[in-house]
Amino acid sequence: MRHMLAMATVCMGAMMATAATGAFAPVRADGDSALTLGVGGGIGIHKAAGPDEKADTAFVNQASVRLKFLWVFGVDYSYDLTRDAALQEPTAGELHYQAKMRLTALLYPYSGEYVAFYLGAGIGGGHLQDLAKFDAPANSYHAGMGFEFHLADHFSIDMSFMLVAPGMKSIESAAVARVEAALASGGTEAVAKLEAPGLDEFVSLKNHEFMVRLFLFL
Repeated sequence: MRHMLAMATVCMGAMMATAATGAFAPVRADGDSALTLGVGGGIGIHKAAGPDEKADTAFVNQASVRLKFLWVFGVDYSYDLTRDAALQEPTAGELHYQAKMRLTALLYPYSGEYVAFYLGAGIGGGHLQDLAKFDAPANSYHAGMGFEFHLADHFSIDMSFMLVAPGMKSIESAAVARVEAALASGGTEAVAKLEAPGLDEFVSLKNHEFMVRLFLFL
């Protein structure tokens, strides 16, 4: 609850700051350029769990680079600054939702003077080469939406909510571990009683990442 109250306070502060700056001068955070590059960073909360598991909450600390082009398209690269070896080399047999780095394609249906709205989807990985694969052990996937609140000509506060899902290799590894555990405890009869989890058990609102970041657009 304290985590959610803190995030709500940050959100309210960002909106008040946006309204305050808008009262003095038009701001676009360089959003009127056909090509602009932004650098920034921020904090957030990651919450995810597999089928029949209690969702774990973890803090996220990211550095980001965002390229926006042709007014409606964008690409975002984020790198988690947390020193956690499991982000790069996930534990075998467990579903992997987090990522050391994320690459996200962005689409801006609306970009105004004071706020921009975007949709995003992409892939996460433990190493740079994982971002070009779909079956690496550290892969995960994400999709969602976000807002950019323009505070000045070159500054924006970004807030995003992304659903996260484990990568294919992670799901495969967890399924093998589940079968092996059932075989060890109850033999082939226990394995026969196992039910395959549905897609809705991996893609769920309970599995998400909420981020608040500050960007400087050059």
